[in-house]
Order: sequence, then C-alpha cells, then structure tokens
Amino acid sequence: QFKHKINEQKPNPHNLSLINQINQWETNSIEKIKQKAKYCREIVVNSSQTFLNDIEMKFKGLTEQIKQIREENEFNEIDLIYLRNQLRKISQELNNSSNMSIQQDSLSFIDDISIILSK
Repeated sequence: QFKHKINEQKPNPHNLSLINQINQWETNSIEKIKQKAKYCREIVVNSSQTFLNDIEMKFKGLTEQIKQIREENEFNEIDLIYLRNQLRKISQELNNSSNMSIQQDSLSFIDDISIILSK
C-alpha cells in the first residue's frame, strides 16, 4: 500500500501545473529583461547620435565663420581669439562626451517567486 501511494504521487498533475507556472514566470521575466535592455540600448544610440549631430553642427558653423572672415580678408586678433576659444569649447564637449552611465536599481521589476511547501 505504501509503494502504491508513492507511485500515485509520481505523475502528479499538480506538480506539472506548478512546473508550467514556473516556466511561464521564467518566460515572462526574460521578456521583461529583453524589453528593458532594448529600450536602454535605444536611448544610448539616440543620445549619442543627437550629441554627435550637435557637435557637427557647431563645427560646421565655426567653419562657415572662418570662411566668411577669410573671404572678407578681415582677420584680426579679436576674431582669432574668439575662433580659437570656440574651437576649444567644441573640442572639450567632444572629449567630455561620456556623460552616460548605467544606474541599477535594487527595486526589482520582475516579480519574485518561491515555493511554499506545506506539510
């Protein structure tokens, strides 16, 4: 009778249901992580592109100013100092471009699960 009871417990459909629930939790959790990672990657790519476009526009503007002053043959010391300072400013912005970092929060956006064993 004891052996029969043990054999009855082996293919327990309740255990299969629990395994399916665990599998579903795992699938859902992985999907949440993938979505969050994709979102963060998009922010990094878009922010970097916006930053580089801004630097490029500033540099093109400075280049146009230099061309205009050269065409007018009106280089003077004040213009040269201004242009040099603008170029330094743009260069510093480009060199200090790593203004992004990752922040990890301890608050989980994935629901934790555990198994409760009752006697």
